Amino acid sequence: MTDQTPVPPPPPPPPATAPPVPTAAAPAGPPPPPPPAPPTADGSRGRGGNTGKKVVVGVIAAAIILGGGYGAYAVYDKLDGGGPQPHDVLPASTDAYLRLDLDPSAGQKVDLFQLIQEFPEVAEEIGLKDEDQDIRELVFGQILASECDDVDYDKDVEPWLGDRVGVGFEVEDERFVIAVQTTDEGKSREGIKKLFACSDDTYGIAYLDGYAILAPEQSDVDGAVSAAKKSTLGDEKDFTQDFEQLGNQGVASGWVDLKAIAKIPELADAAGEQAAELAKAGTVATTLRVDGSTLELAVLGGPEQKGKKVTALTKLPADTVAALSVSGGGDAVTENFEQLTEELDGLGGMTGLTSPPAIDTPPAAVTPVEPVDPVAPVDPDGTPRPDDLGGLPDDFPFDTTPDDSTAQGFIDEFEQATGLQLPEDLATLFGDNLTLAIGAANLEKIPTLSGPEGLSGLDIALSLTSDKTAALDLVERIAQLGTDAGLTLVTAPTDDGAVLATNQDAADAIADPQGELGDEDVFKSVIPGGDDTYGGFYLNIGAILDKLLQADPPKDVREFIDEAKALSAVGVSVSEKDGRTMTSLRIAFDTDE
Repeated sequence: MTDQTPVPPPPPPPPATAPPVPTAAAPAGPPPPPPPAPPTADGSRGRGGNTGKKVVVGVIAAAIILGGGYGAYAVYDKLDGGGPQPHDVLPASTDAYLRLDLDPSAGQKVDLFQLIQEFPEVAEEIGLKDEDQDIRELVFGQILASECDDVDYDKDVEPWLGDRVGVGFEVEDERFVIAVQTTDEGKSREGIKKLFACSDDTYGIAYLDGYAILAPEQSDVDGAVSAAKKSTLGDEKDFTQDFEQLGNQGVASGWVDLKAIAKIPELADAAGEQAAELAKAGTVATTLRVDGSTLELAVLGGPEQKGKKVTALTKLPADTVAALSVSGGGDAVTENFEQLTEELDGLGGMTGLTSPPAIDTPPAAVTPVEPVDPVAPVDPDGTPRPDDLGGLPDDFPFDTTPDDSTAQGFIDEFEQATGLQLPEDLATLFGDNLTLAIGAANLEKIPTLSGPEGLSGLDIALSLTSDKTAALDLVERIAQLGTDAGLTLVTAPTDDGAVLATNQDAADAIADPQGELGDEDVFKSVIPGGDDTYGGFYLNIGAILDKLLQADPPKDVREFIDEAKALSAVGVSVSEKDGRTMTSLRIAFDTDE
């Protein structure tokens, strides 16, 4: 069946005043790119045009943003729980997929409502008053009120709108379709017709297993439905295995076949060799979900982790409030350093930049820059542009005179100035693992610190898991460079490398920790993988804010800190799951505050 009616332009979402939510996890491999713009009515891929699909896409995008703000993340016991999912009505040939659920279970609503109440101003702004509210009405109602005066949510949308929406894109057929769950086909037909009557464009529509299938052209709809009746995305082995490994889905989930996406002509032309690297990543699955008082963005996919597995984060001192850990970096430096220098030379090398002078020598004067032409252009408001300000100061530490420098030339000068050797010392630095850790001691004194010497009162340590002899030699040389700059640093050997720290206590705590971070409940709330974690990032927001409050900050700062204490901790972790890389970004909320 086909309806050809006008379509509205995409309405803007309501003001984004939601609490902080993760925008993206930093996956170990290339992140899944968005699908290219679908064809317009004339077959082009232009950015303009008020096509029918844009209304629904605009609503979906707003729903995702707002749903994320509300914390509407439902968890399902299995992939196909709760009836047909959008992937059950989209073709098996779908290469990029996005799913959204706007009706979390009753138990989830209670937990999520408690989270959003940690931000009362936000809850009031979006109109969220209790856990029984219909999130669909909050999302769609506000959009319709501002963009479609002739469409009433209660009368024209609520009677037929289901809980799930899915978007699928196929590279080969350049087909972009949307699956909207419906509870009443007849009412949905009329409601969708009114939605698309906000503007003058056409759309195609058909129904399959409780979903309205929509696309800019009826031929796209018919082709998608015909293909889905033969085999759906939910039948695909890669798709189902990815979500089995990823675990429970939240209200939003997505899946991309990067091998197919890399074949898009525009992307292949723009990315060049990087497109081939993208294809090697295979498939990527992602989900947003809730775990008690913690929000999580999980991504499964990307290249396998290489090198020795090191569980550095869990072994840090128990009072660590911030940490960053990277594994396998030493091998990556050794393998890619030569290629990196060649690529820099291919981009023009290091022309125009030479290394700074050695730390223990004053900067050399540079050739004065000739005055600029007095008739050089300025900005419309009359403000001189940066290149019209008469050049750089005479004591600028970099020589900006263009020359024939190469990347290797820059490296040679850097080595001469610092005594460090590249790439050997860089490979030793990263080794099997490199971890930066900051302890809780004396953080309340940060507002009063001055000069490099003030850092000695803070517990900051850099731990190298690397060749023990080479690591200790390297940190001792770095410590000497610090001394030359007025910064006292302490070095010490460890069982598996060496440590460089701002004071002896910090060094000793790394070498022989009395209590481990991996045993702390706050840490486990955002880094649940424990010893299975290769590396990542940890920030104990609550502990840091408590310390800053001890500094007796001004009233406005104190009020800001009190509000921010609704956030407990943030963690990003990279681990292995069934031979694949799992990257997780988790934000824990303090619901006891």
